[in-house]
Amino acid sequence: MLFYTDGLIEIPGSDLDTGLARLRRHALALAHTPLDTLCDELLARMPPGSTDDVALLALRLPEP
Repeated sequence: MLFYTDGLIEIPGSDLDTGLARLRRHALALAHTPLDTLCDELLARMPPGSTDDVALLALRLPEP
């Protein structure tokens, strides 16, 4: 599960659908990495330019 604030996907001059698609693409590519790596890499891969603050929380639930 990935929880985030809109500052992660909201970039001036770009729409939210583009930001969500970008986040989805990067999150899928990093899905099997350790959570600390996933968070660090997601933040690094998202384009700069947001003036809003960003919060990101990732968690994995154990398989039943």
